[in-house]
Amino acid sequence: MLLLSTASLKGYGLHKIFKIAKEANYDGVCLDLDSTNFDTENAEYVKELSDSIGIPVAAVTAYERKMNDDAVEAVAKLAKTLGAKTVNFYPPHRLDKDGTWFNERIPKISKDYPEIPFSIINVEPKTFLFFIPEYKDATLSSVKKLTGKTSLHVSNVDPESGVDLMKTYAMLGNTICNVILSDRSGNREDLLPGRGDAPLESLLIKLRDAGYRGDFTLKVSPKELSVGDDAAVQKKLAQAKAYFEKLYPVK
Repeated sequence: MLLLSTASLKGYGLHKIFKIAKEANYDGVCLDLDSTNFDTENAEYVKELSDSIGIPVAAVTAYERKMNDDAVEAVAKLAKTLGAKTVNFYPPHRLDKDGTWFNERIPKISKDYPEIPFSIINVEPKTFLFFIPEYKDATLSSVKKLTGKTSLHVSNVDPESGVDLMKTYAMLGNTICNVILSDRSGNREDLLPGRGDAPLESLLIKLRDAGYRGDFTLKVSPKELSVGDDAAVQKKLAQAKAYFEKLYPVK
């Protein structure tokens, strides 16, 4: 499935985002939870939108910051209500006080929702003071082991770190159940596929040849999609879909 992240169209309301995704012929949406948009937290409202517009919420991505035990439980319940088949979590940020939810709570709660894979997203290896990792427990080996499911976020792979996109793919291997599609060039991240210099085509070919059957999620900067100009948004979504289907043709 090719999904559209709601974060790619931030600035629009959820109703419009769902309609745009449907009109662009994406297979579903990934609901990126946003603490500044209360609609994303309202399971009944989102379910009604999904049913009325006719596009599934196939995945839910948790907040990147300020998670805790209760938030993990709430995200899991939301995903179950919406019928999502994947829940994505970021590793805990170094500046957040509570980080125990990641190593302790996620593995426990994931057992209560065996029908929904709890996937961990790789994060960019940024540091404070040149040596303190910005995220805790965020090495690829840690991300891979926690639940046995991962989401490969292309823009979060910094080739200058010594571990490029293809190495990241090789290290995460068959734990990958979702690929978050975007492109990057230097410090410019969340670009539309083909607008940066990440080896996206090589990645897609590798995945295709390996028989990958997980999801792909387009998640780019709203500026990349020209949010506010509806015609431009549809044109760019179509271009991104065509780029993907060139290597992953619709069957």
